[in-house]
Amino acid sequence: MKSQHRALPVLGIALVVSLCLYGGVSAPHASGAATWTLPSHPVSFTYWDGGDSTKSTLLRQLIAEYEQLHPNIKINFETDTPSDKVTVALSTGTAPALVEVADWNLPKYVQVRLLDPLPPAAWGRSSVAGVLDQYIPHLLDAAYDGHNLYAIPDQQNAHSLFINNRLFREAGLDPAKDAPKTWDDVARLNKQLTKKQGDRIVQKGFEMRYACPDGHWQAQMFQILLYQAGGTILQGGRPAFNSDAGVKALQVWKSVTVAPQVTQNTCSSPYQDFATEQDAMTFMGPNGGPSIERINPKIKGNYTVAPLPQIRPDHPATLVYAFNWAVYAKAPADERAAAWDLVHFLSSRPLQWWSDIRFVQSRKGWFDTPEAKRDPFLGVYIHDLSIGHPVARTTHYQELQTILSRMIDRVILNNADPKQALDQAVQEYARAAQ
Repeated sequence: MKSQHRALPVLGIALVVSLCLYGGVSAPHASGAATWTLPSHPVSFTYWDGGDSTKSTLLRQLIAEYEQLHPNIKINFETDTPSDKVTVALSTGTAPALVEVADWNLPKYVQVRLLDPLPPAAWGRSSVAGVLDQYIPHLLDAAYDGHNLYAIPDQQNAHSLFINNRLFREAGLDPAKDAPKTWDDVARLNKQLTKKQGDRIVQKGFEMRYACPDGHWQAQMFQILLYQAGGTILQGGRPAFNSDAGVKALQVWKSVTVAPQVTQNTCSSPYQDFATEQDAMTFMGPNGGPSIERINPKIKGNYTVAPLPQIRPDHPATLVYAFNWAVYAKAPADERAAAWDLVHFLSSRPLQWWSDIRFVQSRKGWFDTPEAKRDPFLGVYIHDLSIGHPVARTTHYQELQTILSRMIDRVILNNADPKQALDQAVQEYARAAQ
């Protein structure tokens, strides 16, 4: 996907097109922004969400508020929808008007034109550039292609470093002053924070995460380290991660490895080791805080969040990923109009998403409010978002994720040569992407 921005037609043209396509009349937008066209007749559409243990209640509340504002629009909300169900429905023409899509799945849907381009008028803007101006620069790049925007994030995460205050202090460390700034610092702290009872490891300083069999966590962290080392996953659509930067990324990974097999993390509970205080440090997004507090209520108020450690602190980088609202391109026109209007309504409440369930949305401004600043770590989360790169843009992301996971296992678990493992992974991806 390209990241150059160019204005779309002016608002007047957009409204005329909306009138023709959606058969509606001009009406005040739900948010009180500039007018745009909504269907005036009864419209019912279905919304599939991927689900989250914290967000379904908030979504139901906001949808009910929206339906009160627009009595002619009915939303059939369904949660816990697996991503593979969305893929099948989109490809077979049976998808509902509104679906949640992860960043890494956007390229394959956009390429075959299964997603509807966002109408800027729904945001009270005359162009896509005007919509993008409402967000932190570049954080919607993953959803932008061919001068169109195809999705809006319901949550957007960059990993930060979470530190257990008690375990740091027991080791004579200050969680704020001694927070590691580089991965070399993490490796040094691992020696100080790792504990054994006989031959059994009972506490680790830091460990990478290997929780999901599809390689989700390994692929994300490798991309982070690769970006930090100055590399890139793909160049011109071809794999480019077997570079010196790729070697450096794997060397850093190995340097902070303690004992990957000593873990209680699972794909459904990936932060278990930090929550149960086996690991003194971990990486996760801001929504991880409520997750660890549910597992271990005693940890609430007893952790510190610091910027993610870097390879080159003067060139900081991390990875940004999002789960997004997207509209099915083949849904009826009136359903698409109502779906986009709902997306605008839902995404216009970033402070509520933060205060209620700790979901970060990258719209500008809300994080400067007094309410938001009550969280002492919000500045860290926004900083790590601001230095983020999007996940690798490829229609073969699932294959890439699996290949990177196997590569890391060869190097970390089987002590393979990093360069040879990288070269093998590049060949595997090149075959998969043919």
